[in-house]
Amino acid sequence: MKPASMLPLSFIVVAIAASPLHAQLAQLGALVPDISTMGSFSIVPRDAWSSGDFMALSDSLFGDPSTPRDTQMRVSMDQTASTTYEGDLFLKKLRLKLGLNVDIDNNFIGKLDRLMGYVNYDGFTLRVQTSTLRGTANWSGSTVLDMPTQSAFDNSFVGVDLLYYRQTGGIDYFGIGYTSYHLPVQLDCLVYSPAAGQVAKGIDSYQDDMSFQIYSILFGLDTLRESFTRTGTFASMQGLSLWMATQDRAGAGLSYISDKARSWVEAANGGRRLWSATQIAMLVDYNLTVGLQWVRSYGPVRLGLGLGYNLGGQVVLCITPKGPVDDVNRVDASPSFYLFHSGPIFTGTISW
Repeated sequence: MKPASMLPLSFIVVAIAASPLHAQLAQLGALVPDISTMGSFSIVPRDAWSSGDFMALSDSLFGDPSTPRDTQMRVSMDQTASTTYEGDLFLKKLRLKLGLNVDIDNNFIGKLDRLMGYVNYDGFTLRVQTSTLRGTANWSGSTVLDMPTQSAFDNSFVGVDLLYYRQTGGIDYFGIGYTSYHLPVQLDCLVYSPAAGQVAKGIDSYQDDMSFQIYSILFGLDTLRESFTRTGTFASMQGLSLWMATQDRAGAGLSYISDKARSWVEAANGGRRLWSATQIAMLVDYNLTVGLQWVRSYGPVRLGLGLGYNLGGQVVLCITPKGPVDDVNRVDASPSFYLFHSGPIFTGTISW
């Protein structure tokens, strides 16, 4: 018998062709045309943040002589850089897309590290996001016993969204979502004045870890992403054009005043008992990017770049479900806050 090294080449080829490995490779080769991938990165070199009491801002802009309010809490903001990496895999025959989005060196309040995963099947996407909110709340208002003027926080954020991606122009997706998180807030206090027969300004306080649970509706679009998914108004767009992206949500839910914050509110307002610890929270969250995009295809590969300016933020208003306080022995406490950020953004995307 000849040594294996001396076997005819044709015999070796036939043996490999008959092996299970060859069959697996053949199946993989047939599947490759039905797989597409996309990866991207985004850099925000500098993002400026501001925060405050929304009702106090409203009073300063429009005036409210009956219950004038002031911003007495500021959340320390970092003007930091952020980098986002995103990638997804699309199995065309199964109409299934898997994706992962990671933010590092981020810039929400103090610092935010975000991880988001999503699964898309036939236009429907389930998106799950976890984050960490860190920073310091600074209080400049009146204080009571055991009430610090500065409070550090390190809280978790969880969000779950169910989205439907359209195949036509206009809005790319719309859906419903749920978010749960904690944030420090100023508590605007009101008391009942028998002499005036109406509510009057009380002594404000704050809570360093107010809990929010909010259900929302949301929608968004991204003309640069449309050029890669080949859907929507910009499905076939190439070359230089306008880049516009928006992610917006509005919703309502519940927030809760803690026992510790209750004791501060009651002590600051002469022992009046809290009107209601449960609050109805209404949220508007917005994020808009406007700039220029460039897209070009090279065979099965498509490249894209975007340069623009990003701005966004959040406004949360809370009201007491029991209505305006009408008891001289009670004090109403409700938060209203805003967050705002803005900065340039650069992004690059490649798909195959």
